[in-house]
Amino acid sequence: MIRIASMVGSPDLKTRALAAYQGGLATAFEKLGELGYEGVELMLKDPSKVDGDYIRKQLIEHQLDMVALCTGHVYGEDGLGLVGSDLEISLPAMDRLKAIIDFGAEYFGDGIMVNIGRTRGPGDPNRLQDSQHKAYEAFQELADYAIRKNVRITLEPISIHEHRYILTTQDGILARKAVNRSNFGLMLDTYHMNIQDVDMLESFREAKDFCWHIHISDQNRKWPGSGVIDFKKVISVLKDIGYEGFLSTEILPWPDPDTAARSSIETLRRYIEN
Repeated sequence: MIRIASMVGSPDLKTRALAAYQGGLATAFEKLGELGYEGVELMLKDPSKVDGDYIRKQLIEHQLDMVALCTGHVYGEDGLGLVGSDLEISLPAMDRLKAIIDFGAEYFGDGIMVNIGRTRGPGDPNRLQDSQHKAYEAFQELADYAIRKNVRITLEPISIHEHRYILTTQDGILARKAVNRSNFGLMLDTYHMNIQDVDMLESFREAKDFCWHIHISDQNRKWPGSGVIDFKKVISVLKDIGYEGFLSTEILPWPDPDTAARSSIETLRRYIEN
């Protein structure tokens, strides 16, 4: 059964996350639980500044699963990416991501996912193939570290507006095969797929063996159903391929956080249950 989660911005963030709720985790988890969400994805950048015991307690109280840890603000705020313009693997970025892996393993148990999107780093825009292959090396190191802790790594293809390599679902599939680690898979995002992929529905079919998690938003980065993406067809395809993971909303809190969270789950639940 497909389940529904929401991105939540951690209190350690200084800038706005793509999430209905951010900061006050007790209130956020309470509201999500009351709306019927089953999981949370936490956007964080520095686990040393986050209280894992408190988060775990709040999850239990509101009957929510921690689905994944998202790392975009590690790059967005702190500028830490795995592959820099010199094509060297950044030790500070690697150390930070390993700390997030440790945090996930300690507090949220086996199978927790750590997502790599912007934090793969910019690479060299004039040597994109070399940048990509250097990123594969970094992904292998992360996956080898994570597997000892029963943590999964997911790679998110993201659009040309944010990076220059690993843009499409097909790029992500090639990366998954090149990295070749059992705990390394894909996280697909309908916003980025709508920009980069030739056929979003066919992309889900192609990635069915590797897609472990999905970010959901409409093409305007608002709640699903507020724009032009046909989520009835998206969810129909996901059912056809046997997807049983979470759909995690990664959205602007528009027109306000409560409306965004409520409208998201109403749209998704309607298509999942029919």
